[in-house]
Amino acid sequence: MAYNVLKGTVEGSVDQHADQEIGGVKIFKNAISASVFYDTDAQSPCATMKDVAITKIKGGAKNSVLIYDEQTGARSHHDLTYDNGALCVNDIKAATVQASGRLLTELPVDKFNGRISAKNIKTGHGLIDVRGNLQVGVGEGLTCEDKIELNIDTQTGLALKNGKLQVDIAKADKINTHGQNLADNDLLLVSDTSRGRALNTTLKNFYDNYINLKVPHAAGSRGQLQFKGVQEFAASEKLTYDTASDILRVEGTTNARVVKASQKLVSEGAVYHNIVMASEPTYNVQPDDYTVLCDAVDHRMVVNLPPAVNNKGRVLIIKKTNSDKYKLTSNVVEIKCEEGPIDLGESCIIKMNYSTRTLQSDGENWWIIGSKGS
Repeated sequence: MAYNVLKGTVEGSVDQHADQEIGGVKIFKNAISASVFYDTDAQSPCATMKDVAITKIKGGAKNSVLIYDEQTGARSHHDLTYDNGALCVNDIKAATVQASGRLLTELPVDKFNGRISAKNIKTGHGLIDVRGNLQVGVGEGLTCEDKIELNIDTQTGLALKNGKLQVDIAKADKINTHGQNLADNDLLLVSDTSRGRALNTTLKNFYDNYINLKVPHAAGSRGQLQFKGVQEFAASEKLTYDTASDILRVEGTTNARVVKASQKLVSEGAVYHNIVMASEPTYNVQPDDYTVLCDAVDHRMVVNLPPAVNNKGRVLIIKKTNSDKYKLTSNVVEIKCEEGPIDLGESCIIKMNYSTRTLQSDGENWWIIGSKGS
């Protein structure tokens, strides 16, 4: 732009028609006036002070941005500033904002229109960006398709019940499925209540240091039979069984309600039978009776035999005695059985002192198999 002024001292006014060129630096020592400055580059007159749009700025702070004001023409506010490339303002209302948004904070998640790419979200706590989608970064044993799930093999002994991971032994394979079986080094899972932890142990340790200490152990030497002792088993050298000869040896007394020998009963020593003295008018034979001595010196006696059906093979000896040796005769002894006859008669009569009758049951009737005296 060139100013239409003259070299040297300029008196009066300068107008746009005196197109004179300044050939050097012109210093004005006195005030000059001109009706119009002409801008030769823009080919138009220059504006003067009376034509300036903003004559006064209201308010203001450092780096504040000017805004239009109807009264003063312009004003500024300390909440709207621009500094070092950053526009600072408390609230923005706009139909559209185009920006990266990388510095935005505290954005309400329910105010977004459309989806946000995962690459624009700072992830953490196992979340990852997979081709713009936010995804859980699963580890071993986890799967994630529609939801996160435990990847549990159906034969591991684990199962989900009521939303909890539990041990389900029925879900595990049987150990002998492929011909294998238990071994000393196989492991057991144990809940240690003293330490509050789940620990493992071998079958060998479980047997040696628990089961073996709890169960009773055999006592005595080889072949000795076992019986309950004070705390564990006990044995005696007088009670043995020889597996080679199939012989049970008892060096003592054997008490039993019934002893059965299927083939034969051999006694290599004395045989003892029960013997009882009866003198009452009626005597009922007892289960352990063998020989019954009947003293009928004072009155007649009746001996009632037990049912033959319950005593098959049993032998009884009935003998009439006399406690008064000076009395040659005494009352008779009658032997009867309520369920049936004895031999062919209803009863058996013993008349003479010291006479005997030996009887045996065949399971239906009693039979006289031995007789002495009348």
